[in-house]
Order: sequence, then structure tokens, then C-alpha cells
Amino acid sequence: MARLGVLALLALALAALTASAQAWPSHPRGAAFRAGAASVAFTPPAAGTLRADPADCLTDATRATYTGPRPFAFTEPYVDRSGVGHFEAGDPYLDCNHNGRWEGNLLGGGSDTPRFFTHVADPVGARALAVSQGRRTIAVEVVDQEGLFNLFQDRIRAKVAADGYRLGGVFISATHDESAPDTLGLSGVEQTSSGANDYFADYLVARSVRAIERAVDARRPARVRYAQATEPPNLRQCWSSYPFVDNRLMPTLQAVDARGRAIATLADVSQHAETLGFNPDPVERTWVSSDWPHFLRTSLERRYGGVAIEMAGSVGSVETPQVFPARVSAVPQRFSSESHPAGCRTLFEPAGTPLPTGYQRETRALGTQLAGAVIGALDHHATISRSRALWGRRATVCLPVTNLFFQLGGLLGVFGQRQTFTAGCAAPTPPGQLGAALQTSVAAFRIGDGEFISVPGEVFPFTYLRSFLGPADLPHADAPLPPWPLPHMHAPYRFVNGLADDMLGYIFPLGNGVGVPGENGNGLDPSGTDRFGCGHSDDSEAASSHSADLLGTALVGLLDQGRRRAEPIVTGRYVLPGGARSRDPLGGPVVKCAVDQTYTAAGPAVAVWIAGRGVVRPAAWMSLSGRRQARPDRDTRGFFTRRGRRVWLDVFPDLPS
Repeated sequence: MARLGVLALLALALAALTASAQAWPSHPRGAAFRAGAASVAFTPPAAGTLRADPADCLTDATRATYTGPRPFAFTEPYVDRSGVGHFEAGDPYLDCNHNGRWEGNLLGGGSDTPRFFTHVADPVGARALAVSQGRRTIAVEVVDQEGLFNLFQDRIRAKVAADGYRLGGVFISATHDESAPDTLGLSGVEQTSSGANDYFADYLVARSVRAIERAVDARRPARVRYAQATEPPNLRQCWSSYPFVDNRLMPTLQAVDARGRAIATLADVSQHAETLGFNPDPVERTWVSSDWPHFLRTSLERRYGGVAIEMAGSVGSVETPQVFPARVSAVPQRFSSESHPAGCRTLFEPAGTPLPTGYQRETRALGTQLAGAVIGALDHHATISRSRALWGRRATVCLPVTNLFFQLGGLLGVFGQRQTFTAGCAAPTPPGQLGAALQTSVAAFRIGDGEFISVPGEVFPFTYLRSFLGPADLPHADAPLPPWPLPHMHAPYRFVNGLADDMLGYIFPLGNGVGVPGENGNGLDPSGTDRFGCGHSDDSEAASSHSADLLGTALVGLLDQGRRRAEPIVTGRYVLPGGARSRDPLGGPVVKCAVDQTYTAAGPAVAVWIAGRGVVRPAAWMSLSGRRQARPDRDTRGFFTRRGRRVWLDVFPDLPS
């Protein structure tokens, strides 16, 4: 009996060890954290369901007059004089908060604005992750919004602090959801009026605060693991503006508790969330929805549990990809302008017919398939973070506003409560004067083996991730590129947190600025076409062509704190199989609409030529996120040496042949 008892105890001990190994499916020396997560919806409630709706200031004397339909809360009473079922410019209304404009149920972004939302397809809300190491805690939150101005983010941080939560940093960004209620103001009933809803913004702030605080309260022992997924190969990338550069990589963070259960799964995806905002169906286009991130998050939560978070990456000009039934070539072929509601200038020729648009078709398929790629990476390639690093930093930036539309919009109140400043951000803009600058910020933070840079807008991928372009490929060949933050990051996994800390519109290098109203002699409605015949429609939504330089300099300054040296950058070219040198490891040229329309695949590269050193044969290739690659592709930005050192290859400058 005694011997059997010992054997039984040994068996129990072995079972416990096995269970522990399964709970931590990687190296046992991984660094431990405490982590918690929460999701709180801020979907506008149906009318009459709130205990007190601040937009409902009807009295017995006015109730019979202001009878316009108000299916949702946060809608000021009005008279529907035309009988169209929603507010129109000129309709009488009650200004319940006395801000001089009507406020109601308008969606931000998308097409055919104003769009009055009519139905909730799925919840929109705030999703937060809180991570602690020792006495330090930071929170990361992503909200379902087209963008979120810093004034609302500052209110969220201030309320969290006022509630007694002492955090080392709160980093907030938006999914760029173009089917969420408007807080930016660009979707008003008239071009000169704001579509921002201050009542909803107050609700969003309160609910976002609750998500962060619940995440902090829910912290428990955890480990953080990372993986890098690649977007499914059956997606054809589309762009709205030149140049045609994307980021297919999806770095992913997952916090797992001591029993192996997911606390949070965060995936960084560089794609617009606009499938419903540009849906040609007039019914679905008016739905409140978190768009394809809803299906991505639902799929991740179904697989792992916990809270799933979609973080927008470098989404500038990167429009909704078309979903095809079969693999699409990853190597460019030729320029073509295809039919898609969100716009589709593309370089790829797929076989078959793309999935039709629609909530249960393209929207669902895109989110579900992106989630599938993330799941595959986590299940087969995830590594437990070895680093215990946890820090966060923020820097204030004064940004000159050269876009006349932005200046006029600030003067007319289109951007709601957003404050503009005099030159140099010396003082708030006096009433009746055009704003000359915006006060904004950038941020950087690290969680173990993952490092993040927060960029306050829709950043074109080639801005900070670089590309294979040279000076002659830019509309203005004499302008240098902005600073390159990636070599200043040192973690194994690197994230671009787009639409973070603020919303400044599109961000691109100075040499790519063509259609910014007020620049280059442009009027208020420039054509936005460059010398290659390529459109730059997104330029009209950029605060300035100088944004990338100023923001990039601030980001590099944050990353270099602590006197860490940047990883080496060399100037050179890729060497193709025939010995030719090329900026592009797959061939060339850079396709430019009416110029160089056809791409010639001559790679993949077999070596690197470095100016002043000659030919080097890499031990491994390196992606734009600093990860190893077996062979170069359109995501390649350098190489690894035999000692495992990263070397970033700068192909932009012109060099002697």
C-alpha cells in the first residue's frame, strides 16, 4: 500500500508538471507580468433607455413641436419639416447644450455623408489591456472610432488618474472604424458644420475610462507571448493614393494566465476598417458597426477566450483589400485601377472573382480570415517574452497646419471642441482667426519583447517603414525622407500603433505631398495628381506635408532615451541573381500609374551591395519589423549578419553605378 501511495504521488507530481508545461508552451525562463483586460461597449443606446439622456431637453411646452424621429439617445429634438425621417440643415431644433449647432446620430467616415445611423449591427466600444511589472503599470486601449482627438484622450487619462489609478502611461488609439458615431466632425449635415456629437463623446470618455479601470482591477499573474502573422495570400491589396506600398505583417501580443488561458490577444493590422462605410448597399451603409475588426475579434475570442483587440497599424492609403477564392501573387505585376467602392489602385492580377461587398460577405470574410492567420501564428510560432521591460514615454509636438481646409474647419467649428493654436503653439487661436498650428503628441512604449510607436494619424506605410522608392520615384525628387524609427527600436517584435495619441489625418513624406490645400499653390480643391499621373486624393485630409518629419524626429528622440544606439543602417542595393543591383529585391521598377506601368520580376535577391564595402551575403534576410526571413520579398528591409546582428538597408539615396 505504501509503495502504491508513493507511486500515486509521483504520478500526480508528473501530471502537475505536464499541466504546467502545457500552460506555458515555451521557454520556462520567460519573464512574468501581471495583466488584465476588459471590453466596454459605448454603442449609442436606443432612445428612452437611458436613465437621463442629456440631449433630451423637451418640456411639456415643446414636446408637441419637436417631433422629428430620434431612434437613438444623444439626439437633440428637432422639427422634421421635410418628412425625410432625419434632421436637415435649416430644421428648427432645441440646442440642449447651447453650443450653437444640432447634434445627433451621424456616422463618421465612409461615403455619401452625412450618414444617419439606423441600426446596430454589432457593438462598438473600448478594449483595454493593463500590464504590470513590479510597481509599474501601463494601459493600452483601442477604441472603435475613425480617429480620436487628443482632447478626448486627455480627458480619459485625467479621469483614470482622478479615480486613483496611478499608471505609468495610458496609450490610446483608434481602429479607424468608419461606421462608428462621429466625434471628429467631418461628417456634418453641411460641409461647414460639425458632425461631432458632444453627448456621445462624453459617453465614450466615461465608458473608455471604465474599460481601463476594469482592466487594471482584473490583473493577475501572466506571461506575455508574441508572434508575427502575415495577411492571408488570397487578399489583393488596394490603394487610394500613390505610392503603392503596404505592410502585410501582423505582429501579435497575447497575455496568458498561469492556467494557460488567454487574458488578451492584440493583433496589429495595417488595413482600413471601411467595408461598411463604403458599402454600395444604402441600408448596410447606415449601420453602426466595428466593421471587420468585429469578426476578427470574435474569432480570436472564440479560439482563445479573453479580450481580443485590433490595433490599426500603418493604414494610410491602404484601402479595403479584395478577397479572392485563391492565392494572389505576392510579386507586383502591373498597375491597374479596379472597381471597388473604397477605391482600388492595385499592382496585382488575381484569378477568379472577388467576394461581393456586404456585412455577411466581404466584411465577415476579411475579419475571419485575418483572424485565421493570427491564430496560425500564435498556435505554431509564438514565443514567451524573455524581457521584463515595461515602460512608456510621450512627447509633445507643435505641428504647423498648412492645409487651408483644416484652418477653415477649425475657424468654423467643424472639428467640434478641437483647439487650434497660433504659430509655434504660443497661445490658443483667438476667436475669428485661422489656426496656424496644432498641439499634438507621439508616444512609445514597451511590453517585454514588444516595442510600440504611437503615430497620431493615418500614416502611409513607406513613411516610417520605408520602401524601394528612390528620389526619382517621388513627386518632389529633392525632398529627403523623414527619420526612420524602426532601427531605433530594439525589441524582437515591433508595432506601429496608428491613429494613436491624436488624429491628424494622413501622414506621408514631404516629397509625396501633392494635393494638400494651401501647399504648392493649391487652392481649396486641388486636383491631387502628380507628375506620374498618380492621384493623391488623401492629401486633402493631411494637416501638413511636414507632419512626418516633425513626428518622426520626436519618435526617434523617445526611442533613443537611455542613450541606446540605433541599429546599424547601411546604404546600398540588393543584388539580383544576374548580378544587377536594384533597390527592390524582387525586380522593378516602382510602378507609377501612367509611368513604368509594368513590373519585371527578376529576383529574389541573392546578396547585398553596400556602398564602400562591396557585396555581402546575408546570413538571413530581415523584414520591415526586424524579423528573420528565409527569402526576400516586398516586406524586406535589410539582413542579419552571421553574428545575428540586424542591419537595415537604406536604398533611397542615389548612388554611383
